[in-house]
Amino acid sequence: MNLKDLAYFHHLAQTLSFTATADYFYISQPSISMAIKRLENELDTVLIDRKRIHKKLSLTETGDILYRYSHQILKSVEQAEEEIHDFKHQIVYFGFLPTIGGYFMSHLLPHLNTFSSSMKFIEEESSDIMLNLVKSGKVPIAIIGSDEPVFNDASLIQVPLKQEDMALWVSKSHPLATQKKISPTACKEDVFISLEKGYMHHRIFDDWVLDHHLKNIQTIYTKEIQTALSIASSTNMIAFLSDILVRDHPGLVKVEIEQPPQIYISLIVNKHIHQSNTFQTTFNQKIIDLAQEFSQPFNVE
Repeated sequence: MNLKDLAYFHHLAQTLSFTATADYFYISQPSISMAIKRLENELDTVLIDRKRIHKKLSLTETGDILYRYSHQILKSVEQAEEEIHDFKHQIVYFGFLPTIGGYFMSHLLPHLNTFSSSMKFIEEESSDIMLNLVKSGKVPIAIIGSDEPVFNDASLIQVPLKQEDMALWVSKSHPLATQKKISPTACKEDVFISLEKGYMHHRIFDDWVLDHHLKNIQTIYTKEIQTALSIASSTNMIAFLSDILVRDHPGLVKVEIEQPPQIYISLIVNKHIHQSNTFQTTFNQKIIDLAQEFSQPFNVE
């Protein structure tokens, strides 16, 4: 089967327009028609209903079957081409969150000169999403945060990097700015700004609210950390974040809370992928060795 013909069919099946498909690939409409005819002859079936009922093309039942598989086939070929390209050019992948992983780059990058021209960074704002990318094998190695100290997954190597208390962050003019440490109930009447669902911090915040029975607490959610910091520093709203996300923000004051929840930052590696790629394997081990040099075992009671 000609992959180019399959690509033409896939786009035609999506648009149901020979004109749009020809324009997309910068070829003539007869070329698209010939490609579809070649597929039909090869598969001994009719893929496109050309009767144009109601002046629209439609897929036949067998055309619908091929369409369902065409995306998977073309995607697999694309991934294979990318992996072959990366292997030939010794490309290695490293996943991290700009906010959390970026903190550790100053420790790692000076020791990675051998890989400097071949590293491909995979950035993601959510630790939960990055964890799933590593588990699924789409990213071989990453730095992420978690509300749990240990990942109970035999496919992962975990190196603990840093443990932090969650804290409250307020503007310098906020009434709580003069307090060193407070109880959770001391701020139950305040308005909070927190990260939205899909972020680890959202889950930690919700658990904290439930654990301390802070019923009907007013909360505004955002998907941008910088937005949360900006709002907290310019209003009387309280940001519920870890130190590593704030990092000496000039407009914010840290207020510790009693019995704070923890965030656990780790390097995680998928043991079962890229085993045939010696460059990625070597890179993974180099990162593991560097991480273990400044690894801080988690203090779990």
